[in-house]
Amino acid sequence: MPLNWELLALLGNLLAFQVASATHSLATRQPSYTSARKIHTGRAVRAEHYSHSGRASERPGHATVYSTQGAQEGFIYVYDMPGEFTDDLTQLPVQWHPSQYDYDQVLHKHFLGSPARTGDPSQAQLFFIPVYLGRHFNWFWQQWSAPGNAWDVHEDCLPGHTPPECFWDKWDRAKEASSEVVRKAIAHVRDKHPYWARKDGADHFMVFSYDHGRCDMAPGLQYEEFGRMFAIQSYGDIMSTNDKAIAPLMQRWREDDYTWAGPKAWACFRPDADVLVPMFYSSAEEGIVSPFVGERNVTLLMRFGYQIGDGKNLVEHFGHRLRYEMLEHQKEKPLLGSEQGLRTPEETLADMARSVFCATPPGQTQDSIRVFRALIKGCIPVTFYRGNDRPFERHLHMPWDAFSVNLQPDDYRQMNRVLQSILEDTERLQGLQSALAAVQARFVWDAKAAGGVLASIERELSQRAAQLPALGYA
Repeated sequence: MPLNWELLALLGNLLAFQVASATHSLATRQPSYTSARKIHTGRAVRAEHYSHSGRASERPGHATVYSTQGAQEGFIYVYDMPGEFTDDLTQLPVQWHPSQYDYDQVLHKHFLGSPARTGDPSQAQLFFIPVYLGRHFNWFWQQWSAPGNAWDVHEDCLPGHTPPECFWDKWDRAKEASSEVVRKAIAHVRDKHPYWARKDGADHFMVFSYDHGRCDMAPGLQYEEFGRMFAIQSYGDIMSTNDKAIAPLMQRWREDDYTWAGPKAWACFRPDADVLVPMFYSSAEEGIVSPFVGERNVTLLMRFGYQIGDGKNLVEHFGHRLRYEMLEHQKEKPLLGSEQGLRTPEETLADMARSVFCATPPGQTQDSIRVFRALIKGCIPVTFYRGNDRPFERHLHMPWDAFSVNLQPDDYRQMNRVLQSILEDTERLQGLQSALAAVQARFVWDAKAAGGVLASIERELSQRAAQLPALGYA
């Protein structure tokens, strides 16, 4: 029986309201969370539509149901860039997260073989500039790291600097070096091809795969250099932007202060233009675990650590501070049936597959790769976004509120009460799990996944191409 996605959207609205207003007290017993009614078994059923989630920050003018009809064909031209921007960079060695930031390579390979590609630039609507910035940035800052520990600085600290300053020195150097690579790549495209000048780069895009998107990988460029080029990235923070004259000075972001056609600021993330994607997690559809498969005997999984007071200038970092306070609070008042503590990545994935909820607090940014690992393993993510877009929600209307629970960071002490109220309400819990099962395949990066991340990216790119005439670019 096919799912009714308009009904699921309404269910998402109801669930979001109920989670926010939950007032149930903590129960003294632990109920069983093995579903008595297994709606899905094996691989998750694919959603036929994305539905708008009805979140508090709902934007006017968006349709409530978006068809998953495939992207158009032959509309993206892929520049043939010199090896210094692509293949040469793959030889750089990294020891920390060696593949997490390499989805620029994944997308390059995908577009080269995609029906969305055209070999005729005169027929293209969009132009992709492939540069393997993820590998370059990751390698560059790790040059000053101790062997076996990327976070320890062991050489070349600037004179007079303390250990915390040394830690950020290498990060700043990586930003400068990455900015220069982007600058050279844009210069190459401008010098060798006539297409950038036609729209000041508005129909061009690059991938900025590191934690803070373009604000990690191109903060040294002024707006006049960057033009109107948009990004594919995983950084969706809508709390701040960069001043175009004094990059990277952070400012408050306002809905009416930035448009794709006429920016007043050089933004880390442009919600109306950039394509926001899930953090890269190498997984295939075969790795999906339905929320209804097996016995989920862990109520809440908290598999994360923190870095506080370690001399790395992270004491005031909100993500790690929040992690520390959450774990300390759980020691005093744990949710019945919950588990916490660090494990190996393999053990953590196995634990996610037997957990009902997975806490996914922020790290370097508001987002965390744990969100997407939890989704794949059928564990309902508990997120702590203060002001952050979620992949495929704004433009494709992915119904995040129907399959996840979001709390404001300041409200982490209410987490147990909110989750317990859901655990005690079988209908609400199964509603979240059913919605999660329906979209799991949408978060798979595997090129063989017909309805996965790559397909959603192409659909969003189709939208950007269609928007260009409205911006004055015929």
